[in-house]
Amino acid sequence: MARNYILPKEGNFYKANLHCHSTCSDGKFTPEHLKEIYKERGYSIIAYSDHNTVIPHNDLRDEEFLPITAAEYNFDDELCPERPTWGTMKTYHINFYSKDPDRTDFIEIDRKYSVENIQKIINDANEAGFLVQYNHPRWSYQTVNDFIDLEGLFAFEVLNYGCETEMHNGWAEYEYDCYCRNGKRATAVATDDNHSFAEDIHGPYNDCFGGWTMIKAPALAYDAVMGALERKECYATNGPTIEEFYIDSYEDKDVLHIKCSPVMSLLVLTDSRLVSLKRDLSDTVTDHVVEFPKGYKFYRIECMQKDGKKALSRAVFADELDRS
Repeated sequence: MARNYILPKEGNFYKANLHCHSTCSDGKFTPEHLKEIYKERGYSIIAYSDHNTVIPHNDLRDEEFLPITAAEYNFDDELCPERPTWGTMKTYHINFYSKDPDRTDFIEIDRKYSVENIQKIINDANEAGFLVQYNHPRWSYQTVNDFIDLEGLFAFEVLNYGCETEMHNGWAEYEYDCYCRNGKRATAVATDDNHSFAEDIHGPYNDCFGGWTMIKAPALAYDAVMGALERKECYATNGPTIEEFYIDSYEDKDVLHIKCSPVMSLLVLTDSRLVSLKRDLSDTVTDHVVEFPKGYKFYRIECMQKDGKKALSRAVFADELDRS
């Protein structure tokens, strides 16, 4: 038997917004103000992913706060006659996270809308030292065919709170499952994608603080956090916490161990409709141990509170588990 820690046994959890816009593009809040209001709510990390530009904010770094150098680039299907308006235009929105915090340049890109071009950009970005994330498929007016074959993504946005606030289409668990069922590997992340168009952060149209990623890293240092992200040692949430997730793997079976904050249901999904669910009538479930015979392609977990808020792990593929 071998024990596989999906979330590392050692290290600290850091609350992160990995998709954030500031006054450096079309956001309403300055990078400094974003740091202030997010720190007040327990965040340690913001990836400043302004549109089509790579801008470091290392001057904002302190012992309790880490800015990640990032950018979001769009690739629009402007010439498609079936979708002639901006409102129905298909688009790829892709986040790029630099492993070098001081980086200001980006790779040379073609803005053509096609799966083949996006795949080339992902490949080139990975080679140049960026982690690459696929964003909000529903808002982007995309179908499974637009992303199902993409390789080299480190993350897939399963919750975009800005999109959820704007038009109730920020969730993408189904799209993520489709991606994983096709054998593709990416972690699940939840983000705000906040432009802060509603400047009242206490009002009903506020698009901040609604989806975040918990990263387990050895320290709040740039290399440590980027390494944890690259190893997919994180989970997506808009409420519950996942405290432990490890798998004891035997030659013929896997035993999953999960601990979380109190939730109404704790679900283990696989690459089939055969799942394991532990459920109550209120938020009393805090752990689950479940055994699966060898043969499933992947496992992932969802913890859901009675109010509907959820935490989602990445899909853990059976062929990455140590069985020695």
